[in-house]
Amino acid sequence: MTSTQVSDFLICLQTLRSWSHLFLLFLFCHHEVHHAACKPRWMSAQFPCDVTAYNTTKVKFDCRGRLLTEVPRGITHNVTDLDLSENFIKAIKGNEFSNMSNLTWLKLSWANKNKNMTIGEDSFKNLTKLKELQLTGIYLKEIPANLPVSLETLELDHNKILLLDRRRLANLKNLTQLFLSQNCYMWDPCGRSVEIEDDTFADLTSLQTLDLSFNNLTQVPKGLPESLKNLSVASNYIQQIHKNDFQNLTNLKELELQGNCPRCQNAPYPCVTCINISLTIHPDAFQNLVNLVTLNLGGNSLKYLKPSWFEKLHKLRELFLSFNFLVNAITQEAAFLRYLPSLVRVDLSFNYALKSYPRTLNLSEEFSNLTSLRTLHLEGLVFQNIEQSTLKSLYGLKNLSALNLGTNFIIHSDSTVFSKFQNLKMIYLAENRLYPVPVTRTPTPRNGYNQRSPLSFKPLTQHSQPTGYEITHAFIKKQCFDSGKVLVLSSNNLFFISPKQFEGYGDIACLNLSGNGFSAALNGTEFSSLPNLTYLDLSYNKIDLAYDNSFKELKKLKVLDLSYNPHYFKAFGLTHNLNFLKNLPDLQVLNMSHNSIHTLTTKQLHSESLTELQFAYNSLGVLWKEKDGSYTKLFTNLHNLTVLEISHNRISKIPDNVYESLPRNLTKLSIHHNLLTDFSWDKLKFFHQLQILDLSFNSLSYIAGINSSITQSLTLLDLSHNHIFHLKDGLFNGPKSLQTLSLSFNKLTLVNSSSFGDENNIRTLFLHKNPLQCICDSLDFILWIESSPIKIPRLTTAVTCDTPENQKGKPLVYFDIRQCVNDDLALKLYIVTTSIIVVFMLLVTAFPLFYWDFSYITHYLKAKLMGYKSLNFPDNAYDVFVTYDTKDSHVSEWVMSNLRVKLEEDGEKHLPMCLEERDWPPGVPLVDNLMQSIRYSRKTLFVLTEGYVKTGIFKMAMYLAHQRLLDENVDVIVLLMLEPVLQHSHFLRLRKRLCGKSVVEWPRTAAAEPWFWQNLKTVIRKDNQGMYNKTYSKYFTNE
Repeated sequence: MTSTQVSDFLICLQTLRSWSHLFLLFLFCHHEVHHAACKPRWMSAQFPCDVTAYNTTKVKFDCRGRLLTEVPRGITHNVTDLDLSENFIKAIKGNEFSNMSNLTWLKLSWANKNKNMTIGEDSFKNLTKLKELQLTGIYLKEIPANLPVSLETLELDHNKILLLDRRRLANLKNLTQLFLSQNCYMWDPCGRSVEIEDDTFADLTSLQTLDLSFNNLTQVPKGLPESLKNLSVASNYIQQIHKNDFQNLTNLKELELQGNCPRCQNAPYPCVTCINISLTIHPDAFQNLVNLVTLNLGGNSLKYLKPSWFEKLHKLRELFLSFNFLVNAITQEAAFLRYLPSLVRVDLSFNYALKSYPRTLNLSEEFSNLTSLRTLHLEGLVFQNIEQSTLKSLYGLKNLSALNLGTNFIIHSDSTVFSKFQNLKMIYLAENRLYPVPVTRTPTPRNGYNQRSPLSFKPLTQHSQPTGYEITHAFIKKQCFDSGKVLVLSSNNLFFISPKQFEGYGDIACLNLSGNGFSAALNGTEFSSLPNLTYLDLSYNKIDLAYDNSFKELKKLKVLDLSYNPHYFKAFGLTHNLNFLKNLPDLQVLNMSHNSIHTLTTKQLHSESLTELQFAYNSLGVLWKEKDGSYTKLFTNLHNLTVLEISHNRISKIPDNVYESLPRNLTKLSIHHNLLTDFSWDKLKFFHQLQILDLSFNSLSYIAGINSSITQSLTLLDLSHNHIFHLKDGLFNGPKSLQTLSLSFNKLTLVNSSSFGDENNIRTLFLHKNPLQCICDSLDFILWIESSPIKIPRLTTAVTCDTPENQKGKPLVYFDIRQCVNDDLALKLYIVTTSIIVVFMLLVTAFPLFYWDFSYITHYLKAKLMGYKSLNFPDNAYDVFVTYDTKDSHVSEWVMSNLRVKLEEDGEKHLPMCLEERDWPPGVPLVDNLMQSIRYSRKTLFVLTEGYVKTGIFKMAMYLAHQRLLDENVDVIVLLMLEPVLQHSHFLRLRKRLCGKSVVEWPRTAAAEPWFWQNLKTVIRKDNQGMYNKTYSKYFTNE
C-alpha cells in the first residue's frame, strides 16, 4: 500500500470509530439515558460546576462565576456545600432546594452580579441542616422569610435592608454570627439611616458576632443579646455612646466603634464631621465590658481619653486609637494606661496635631505600665527628632518587639536610643526624612574598575509620599521578618551610606533601604557594622555596581534585592560589575529584576550557593544576540540554581548553545512575556529536574513532540497567550510526569484527542479563550472530553465556539453532535424517504381511478370492525372560552404554559379551549370574535388581573356573557382571580352569594395547586345552575 492509501485508511478508521460513538450516543439519548457511558448529570462534562467529595459526609458543588441564569439541574441530594455566587441568577424559586436536605453551607453572594435577586418565600424552609447562608450583594430589601432554625451564620452585607425588626429573626435561636454591614453608606447611599427597632436581636440568644458597620446608624441598637462576643458598629453616624448602650454585654470580647466621627481634613472618602467634632462617650459606657479583649476607637476625632473608660478593662489586649487628635493625650498624663497591664498591641497612628511640627515628642511615663506590650504603632504623629527622652518610657518594656515610627517626617534619629530596648525585633522608620550619617573620610576602593568616588551622586530628588491611609506593612516579607531583627529605613533621604549609619540599632538581620535614591558605588565597607545581616533590600535606588568589593562584608547574606535600580544600567560606557556574587558565600536569592540590563562588564556569574535568580524586565534579548557569544555562559556557573526568572527580557530567540549552558539543576524556568517564535524542545533533555516551564505570552505557533526521551520530570507546562493554531497527533503522549497543561488564549480552532494519547497523566488542561470551531470535526474531541478524567477548568463558560456564527459564544460541550450524520445513516434515510415518495406517487396516481372502490371498501371494513354509530353534532365547539389580558406577557405565558396544558393535555378527560391568541381568525372584528367564542363555548373563563379588569375587552366580554344569560337562560360565567381584584365590587359579592363555586382563586401555596386544578376542571364541566345556592335557585328556571 502507498503512503496515501495508508493515510486514507487511517482516516476512514478514525471516522468509523467516531460514528460508532455517535450511534451509541444516539441510542442513549433516544432512551433518555445520560450519555458519556451513562454518567449521572453532575459527572458529565456539560455540568457547569466543580464537584468535590472530601469524604462521605461532605460533598461540595462549586458553581461560582459560571454565568448561570438559574440553579443548575443535576445537583445531587447529598450535597452539603453549594456555591452559586457571582452568577446571573435572577430568582430563586420556592422549591429550588427542596431535594437538598443535607445542605449545610449555601453561598448566594453576588448571585446576580450587583443586581436584585428575588428569593421565594419558602426557598430555604426545607433546609433543616443548613448552618451557614451567605446572601451578600443581592440587593435584598428585607431578610428572607422562613429561614431554617438550624442556621448558625447569616451574611447579609451589601444589600438594601433599611428596616430591621424582631419578626424575621425571632426563630433563629441557633444563630451565632450575623453580618449586616454596608446596607446604606457613603459608596452606596440611600439618603437615610438603617432603622433598627428596639429588641430586634433580643431573641437571638446564641448570637456571638454582630456586624452592623456602614449602615448610617445614629445610635447603638437597644436590646442586644447578652451572648454577644463580637460587636461592630463602625463607620456609622453614631455621635454619642450612652451609659447603657453596652450594659448587658458582659461577654463581649471585641468592640469596634471606629469611623463614627472621622478626621475629615485628608479623608479619601465623602466625610461628614460630627456636630461636636469628637465622639461623645459616657464615662461609664464600658464599665460592664469586663471580658473585652479588643477595642477599636480609631477615626473618632477623640481629643482625650478618660481613665474611667478603661477602669474595668483589665483583660484588654488590643487597643486601636488611630486617626484621632490624641497627640497631647499620649504625651502628657495618659492616666488611662494605668488600667491596661494586659495590652499587647496599641495603635496610636495618625494622631498628629494640625499645623504643628514639633522638635520632638516625649511619650508619657504611663507607657511604662504596659508590661505586656509587644507591638506599638506610632505612625503619623509628625515630629522632627528622635531623642533620648522621646521613647524613654518604653525602655523598660521587656516584651516590646515591634515599634512603628513610619511617616513621621523625622529628620534625625539618635540610633543609640534603640540599643536601650531589650527585645525589639522590628524597627520601622520608613517614609521619614532621615539623612545620612556623615563620615570623616572617604573609603578608598580596592581592585575597582573605575575611579569614580563612592560618594558621587546626583542631587537629591524629592520622594513622593503615599496617598493611602490604611496602616499596612505587607511589604515586610515573611522571609525578612523570620530572619531576625528587622530595620526598615525605606523611603527616606539616605542617598549614601556610611558604617556609622547603623550603629546603635543592634544585631540587625534584615535591612530595608529601598526608595532612598542611593547612588554611590558600593566598596565593601558600608555594612561593616552589620556582620550578621541575612536579608538586604536595596530596591528602588540608583545602585552603582562598579567594584569587585561590593558587599564583601556581608558573609552571611542570604537574600539580596537589587531590583528597580536601572539608573546606571541604562547608561553606556560605565562599569556594570556583578562579581560581587563571589563575595557572598551564603547568598540564596538574588533579585536583579527591573534594571533594563542590556550590557554587563561581567560575562559570567559565579556562585555555589545561589538557588533563585530573578532577572525579569531586563534585556537578555540583546545580550543573547545570535552572532555574539559573549554572554552565552552568563548563568552557567550558578551550579545550584533551581529557579530562573527571565520574563520580560525581549528575547526573540534563544541560541542553541545558551540552552546547553543554562544550569542543569533548574526546577523552574520562567520565560513568559518575551518574543519567542520557536523553542528547542529537544534541549529539555539537559534539565533532568525541571518541573515548571512557563512559556506564556510569547509568539509560539508550533510545538514539536514532547516525548519521554526529552523529559521525565516536567509537571507544569504553560503555553497560554501564544499563537498556537495546531496540535500534532501524540504531541503530549510521552512525558508521564506532566500533570498541568495550559493552552488557553491561543489560536486553536480544532483540538484532536489524538494529540494527548492514551498514556498521558495530565490532570488539568486549560483551553479557554481559543477560537474553536463547533463543527462535526470536533465530534471526536467532544466525546473524548466526556470520557476523559482530565479536568478542563471553565469548560462550560470559557471554552466556547468562535465559528460558525450561529454557535458563536456557546460552550463547545453544548454543541449538538446529533447534527453530524454519517454516510451509512444518510443512505438509510435516503432509502426510507425515497420509498415514501414512490408509494405516495403511486397512491396519487391510482386514487382517481379506484376512488369509489377504495371508498366502499374503507367504509365497509370500518362498519364491520367498529359497528354503526350515528354522528353527533354538538352545539358547542369548545368546552371553555378563556379571556385574559393578552398584553401582559406573564399572564399570556401562564395561560399557554400552565392553564392550557392542565385542561387540554393532562388527565383522562380533555377540555378543548378557545384562545384569542391561537383560535381567533384574523381580520374578523373584535366584537364578532368575542360573540362567536362565547356562543360556541360551554363556559367562558375570565382570568382576572388588576390590569385586565380595567380594559374595555373585559367589560365587553362580560356584557356578552350576561346577554347569553338573558337570551338563552344559560349561565356560562366562571371567574378565575390570579390577583385579588374587584374586592369592593357589588357584582363579585353577588356572584359569590349566588354561585360561589364559579369564582375560583389562585392558591397562595404550592401545596394547594393540585386541588385548584381539579376544582377548576369540575367547575368547567358542571352546569352553573347546578351549583347555585339553594336559597336563590328557585328564582331561576331551566327554560
